[in-house]
Amino acid sequence: MKHSRSLFALLLLFILTGCKKDPQDIFNEQKSGVVLICNEYYYDITLFNGKHLYFSGLDDKGNFINLTGNLDDIKRHPGILNGTGAFIDNTGRILTNRHVVAPSVDKTTVKNNVNAIIEDYARYIQSLQDSMNQRYSAIQEYAQENTYEDDEGESYTNLSNEEIIYLQQEIANLKEQYVEAENLKNSVWNNILNDNFSIQLHSRFGIAYDGSNVNSWDDFMKTPCSMLRVSEDAYSDLALLQLDSKETPTGHYIFTIDNSMATLDNQLEINQAVYMIGYNYGMALAKTDNGICAQFTSGTVTQQPDGKRVTYSIPSMPGSSGSPIVDDRGRLVAVNFAKSNGSDNFNFGIPLIRIVTFLR
Repeated sequence: MKHSRSLFALLLLFILTGCKKDPQDIFNEQKSGVVLICNEYYYDITLFNGKHLYFSGLDDKGNFINLTGNLDDIKRHPGILNGTGAFIDNTGRILTNRHVVAPSVDKTTVKNNVNAIIEDYARYIQSLQDSMNQRYSAIQEYAQENTYEDDEGESYTNLSNEEIIYLQQEIANLKEQYVEAENLKNSVWNNILNDNFSIQLHSRFGIAYDGSNVNSWDDFMKTPCSMLRVSEDAYSDLALLQLDSKETPTGHYIFTIDNSMATLDNQLEINQAVYMIGYNYGMALAKTDNGICAQFTSGTVTQQPDGKRVTYSIPSMPGSSGSPIVDDRGRLVAVNFAKSNGSDNFNFGIPLIRIVTFLR
């Protein structure tokens, strides 16, 4: 009897996990486990003189966005990034993309931009010094024009004592200002960045759930998160957040990481149905009269997986990064991370085998 019950339990487990599910049922069951992530961030560069430069990113031309030397200014104007994440256990851990929580900037571009600013400032100081030199030369020329010698070689001037004192004081001021400018210029040049400089990323994370009311970015921060770690593997654009409460709210779906599926023998097949639950285009599409709502999109596997990526025809937009990809049984098989340039319907996911490796 005991043996029969064990067989029945195994059979029931197989039925529950092995049967195809209706897409609507998958969405209804799993959407509560998918969250919209808000990352408020800025970058920080420490110069040689101890001062800081802050910025919130680079534009399409590689120019700084919101560049400032004032910390309060950048905190008022941070970069804002939306992405998607999914609960993977009851401790509030959220799986998402590395580029969602730790957006990178091109270090060479940043270095060149900073050095160009420094060089421009140094040239500006030099132009002030050139003006000082011109004024100094003009005073000397003026004094010489008003100086003459008599037949006996004695020098005389047409300038009054008051004018002589005034010009002497101006010359003294010019010399002092020139030295100060020279010191400042040298200090500025000392801040030229070399290849060993570092950029520090500062982030603040918050999330919102399907159905919750969000009216501002601050509403996300009512459910704060912290970053646990990011993948160092170039092929695994993965990161792990955790709710500061360290507890997944009751009633929210938790995606199972099935290690037994994470093998090369369990690769997805061409034309196999796959689904994505996420927040395409972030708040722009998620916000509705019923609160924020996740979207459910479908497609098929379009290329034989190679263990590094899964290629599928699910439409994807900014904001869907980090979305869970599930098969027609509702099992997590990948995490969405990128789309092909020039197409919204040719996208990539990180396969389960790499997810398991990252979470070890």
